[in-house]
Amino acid sequence: MKSIRHYSRAGLVLSIVAGSTLAVLLCTQCVRSYLYVDRTLVPEEARREAERHSAALTSAARSAGVTDPHGLSSVLEHAMDEASDRLIWMRLANQQGDVVAQAGTAIGEIKVPPRWWQGGNGESPERVIRTPRGRAIVMMVGFRMPRPAGEGSGRAAELRPPPLALEVALDFDAVSGAFRRLRENLVSGVAGAFALIAAMAVIGFRAPSYLRGKYLENEMALARRVQGDLLPKAASVSPYVDFAAAAIAADQVGGDFLDIFQNDSGSVSIVLGDVSGKGISAALLASVVQGAIRSCSGAHLEVACERINRMLCEKTASERFVTLFWGVFDPLTATLRYVNAGHAAPLLQRANPGQRTPADRFDEGGPVLGVLPNARYTCGAVQLSRGDILVVFSDGVNEAANPNDQEFGGERIRQAVSETQTEPPDDMCQRIMTRVADFAAQGPPQDDRTLMVVRFLKSRAAMTA
Repeated sequence: MKSIRHYSRAGLVLSIVAGSTLAVLLCTQCVRSYLYVDRTLVPEEARREAERHSAALTSAARSAGVTDPHGLSSVLEHAMDEASDRLIWMRLANQQGDVVAQAGTAIGEIKVPPRWWQGGNGESPERVIRTPRGRAIVMMVGFRMPRPAGEGSGRAAELRPPPLALEVALDFDAVSGAFRRLRENLVSGVAGAFALIAAMAVIGFRAPSYLRGKYLENEMALARRVQGDLLPKAASVSPYVDFAAAAIAADQVGGDFLDIFQNDSGSVSIVLGDVSGKGISAALLASVVQGAIRSCSGAHLEVACERINRMLCEKTASERFVTLFWGVFDPLTATLRYVNAGHAAPLLQRANPGQRTPADRFDEGGPVLGVLPNARYTCGAVQLSRGDILVVFSDGVNEAANPNDQEFGGERIRQAVSETQTEPPDDMCQRIMTRVADFAAQGPPQDDRTLMVVRFLKSRAAMTA
């Protein structure tokens, strides 16, 4: 079990580390890609658009026959009108830094780096600023006036530095719209990465509790299996009785216990008890009492009950008590001696109903165990015949309530036993438990349900043939 816990812990830690690493890598990649879009792809798209506007202005000036830069204001205004959703301003500057034409309301002075004039537009300055319309990306590209008629052409003319600088301010959101879906995906990726990191943090924080819970769950499953294994097996008891038992716990493990075993003297002990409460504490106390009963010979039931009662009073809390029915069947005399310590009285179904006696009530005994340290117990006796059936049960059976708060009751148990008297104990036990489940409210039982059906068979001397 320890190695399994270690493996589970190591696997969980490895999963948390792997998930956190993946989340960090995803977050880093998304942030880098987002910055690449903002700092590289958007400026490149803005530069291409500014160059398109520059080429369009050159064509417009040529069509309008404008050869003087100071006459380009109307051309700029017309271009602004056609692209008002994207353009914020455009202005032209000469090599001295003077603005020769402008359209739109520009912000700040135009500044053209000296190196830009030397390399044409090899160094294209760009900046992102705030404007009343929002963010704007400002690009600078070269602008060539149409050559006057008769001016020579050729490779040298094409390579000369541009005489003017065109500053184009573009709406940042309009330019970046081409990458909107990509940006949204990147934002979603970052959000997902942060969510994964948060999830890993929560898992890491809750991991000890989770592992502890899984360990306790495995332990509870083992405890349920142990309780099931402790149920007596019919083949290992006695040739003088035939029995069947069923137990349904209200919690993971039950506080009811039952046992049937053959003593060294050849007598058969029949035990069914109910510890107050439910769950692990009740199951532990039940196992203690069951072990104490197993260690007794069954010869003096009243003395054994007094000793167990004193032990419980000394060792357990005052709110813990045990109800117990403990009977010992002697096949030599066909007698069932018993002590009933505050337990629900068993039901005895006679093979011959005319043989019923007042002793069949099983009310001899004393108070519940574990409350009164000086309590005294008495032993009752019932004479049995071949085929008689003893039905012992916990209060979870006869007190099972339906949605109308009506209890199943002993009379319904007696009726079920009477109807199935000729059937094997296994069938009788199953029939009674099924009727209780059908009668009671839906859902898990409110109390442990434990039932044992014992049919007395032949005896060596005293039982009726």
